[in-house]
Amino acid sequence: MDTVVVFGVGMVVLLLVVVLIYARTLARQRRSMEAPVPANPAVADARLDPGERASSAVAEQIEEMVRRRLEAYPDLAEVALDFGTVRDGTIDIWVDGDQYDDPEDIPDERIREAIKAAVEEFNAR
Repeated sequence: MDTVVVFGVGMVVLLLVVVLIYARTLARQRRSMEAPVPANPAVADARLDPGERASSAVAEQIEEMVRRRLEAYPDLAEVALDFGTVRDGTIDIWVDGDQYDDPEDIPDERIREAIKAAVEEFNAR
């Protein structure tokens, strides 16, 4: 009978060790998932606002750079601007609800120039 008790206690201890190891592994995984992702200075300004089309971080950063440039023009400061990324990787540009595949098709020269300058600045980094 003593052998059965010792065996039972040994099994309980072994089970507790396995549970503790499993719990520590889960805690480690949870901490690694919660760890902040290091900031990438190349896309530090990228942000996706509610209601915006899905886009790459690079497209979002260029969009923010364009927005900053447009603030210099009071009549363009509130323009609805959104960059999206199409499945083929190209950028889809939306200006006040109108979609443009090519920045050259945008009627306002100041917006075209702001996009061109932002892309040049991004590529110079």
